[in-house]
Amino acid sequence: MSDANQSPLVWTGILRKMRVVDGDPIGYHLKDAAIGQEPAPDQALTPYVGQPVHLRFTGQIRCTLCGRAMKKTFNDGYCFPCAQSRPEADLCIVRPELCHHGHADHPCRDEAFAQSQCFQPHILYVSLTSGAKVGITRQVNLPSRWIDQGAVAAMPVARLADRRAVGLLEKRLSDEGFADRTHWTRMLKGDPPAEELAPFAEQVVARLEAWGEAGLLPAAGRQVQRFRYPVNAWPEKVASFNFDKTPEVGGLLEGIKGQYLILEGGVINLRKFSGYQVEVRAG
Repeated sequence: MSDANQSPLVWTGILRKMRVVDGDPIGYHLKDAAIGQEPAPDQALTPYVGQPVHLRFTGQIRCTLCGRAMKKTFNDGYCFPCAQSRPEADLCIVRPELCHHGHADHPCRDEAFAQSQCFQPHILYVSLTSGAKVGITRQVNLPSRWIDQGAVAAMPVARLADRRAVGLLEKRLSDEGFADRTHWTRMLKGDPPAEELAPFAEQVVARLEAWGEAGLLPAAGRQVQRFRYPVNAWPEKVASFNFDKTPEVGGLLEGIKGQYLILEGGVINLRKFSGYQVEVRAG
């Protein structure tokens, strides 16, 4: 890290999920999660692939929902009070089949949030990340959801009216043996052949047809989209950096995939450290 302070400072901000732009290759931008002050402008990161990049955690952590200073994050960079009260942090966000909207003894945390986020069209999809899997997201989140997961190919399969409905369908498929998770270390070792998606998609479609799923998209709506990530070299062994243990990380930026920076000495999931203030030097 001796050369870190010699590189130009290109960005300082509170980390959050990188903004992605669908392109060839995918474009990545650092995005500031600062609240209560003017956020730093987005910083394009893709142009620095192939150059030295260094990140230094300043020691400051801020809640990405309320801006409160804290020592430990919960969920997506939330403080403990927000994790306990805000709708973005409710259990049903990660397990939508457990939606409790309308339950008198366990009411929704925020009705306006439910209507704007949960009671909106959602997509059940198949994607190829570490392998073929099923997943769900709001329709407006495509294709960024696929890119965030490091998918090399993806296809929408069904459209449902709300998050709970699509979550129940995904859970039913998972119970039937269809994978619904990404193995991140495998995902970072290279791109699986995009052709592996088609037979998996056919199985999922066949199962939905057998169940009489009304939300199944017609064949014309089930188009495969492919993605190419800005990666020059894949790690032979995936070792991860952790700001809590190593406040300064860096080296040659070999690539970016999903929400991971692939550095010559290891990888770091920037989304995992949402709320952490970092200084980024590059070049």
